Amino acid sequence: MSSDSIVEYVLGSSVRTDVLLAVVAEGRSIGELIDAVEASESAVYNAVGDLERKGLVRSLEAGWAATGSGQLVADLLEQQGNLCRLLADDYWREHDVAALPRRFRLRLTELADAEVVRAPDSDPHAVVREVCDRVERAGTDVDIVTPIYQAEYESVMPDATDARLIVDRTVALDALERIDSPEEADQWAETPVRVLDLDVGIGVTDSEIMLSLPTIDGQWDSRTEVIAEDDRAMEWGRDLFEHYWDRATPNDEFVAEHF
Repeated sequence: MSSDSIVEYVLGSSVRTDVLLAVVAEGRSIGELIDAVEASESAVYNAVGDLERKGLVRSLEAGWAATGSGQLVADLLEQQGNLCRLLADDYWREHDVAALPRRFRLRLTELADAEVVRAPDSDPHAVVREVCDRVERAGTDVDIVTPIYQAEYESVMPDATDARLIVDRTVALDALERIDSPEEADQWAETPVRVLDLDVGIGVTDSEIMLSLPTIDGQWDSRTEVIAEDDRAMEWGRDLFEHYWDRATPNDEFVAEHF
């Protein structure tokens, strides 16, 4: 039986699904499973037998436990549930997730508990102010990726070596065009900035991440922000920032190449 058909087999019965998830959460005796799962006693017995025949659970002296295959199937079921929660918000229909590296798209379910903040028509700059407030509260412990220049964001970016900033190549080239002297270029080159071709905006503080994706037609959306604070989302955001940081060109190298 293929891995796809095993998952379909488990999902084909809510009792099989609930029993497997209950066993994975904590090894249980058959009596504990009967108490934990909302089904008849015979249905639980049948589900346990079905899962054992498929190699997803095994009987131990202390009760039933998941096999390695059972753990993997349960992880996939959890991921599917998180994906359903994520897709419940229209944000993901309206924005281009293809702007993210594929391995981070595959982990987007880690943002299942995120909040999508939208600016109303009566206050179109509400999200920009919200992001600025959060960056200011973070102090110097902030990492920012931005594909656009926005004066409000520049004004709250902390002037500290702990704070890291990655800007889009177009933004950096525009900044270089406004530099008039080698001395000014040297001063700009010393800032802790890196340069990379970008379509995604992200802010990472010690307690939250903020994510901005372009719309599906490629427009920058300053009126919507995805904000998350739970541990899984934080790990996703930190990993994404480091992915970009490792691939970006240090500012001094960029200036030396283009000025």
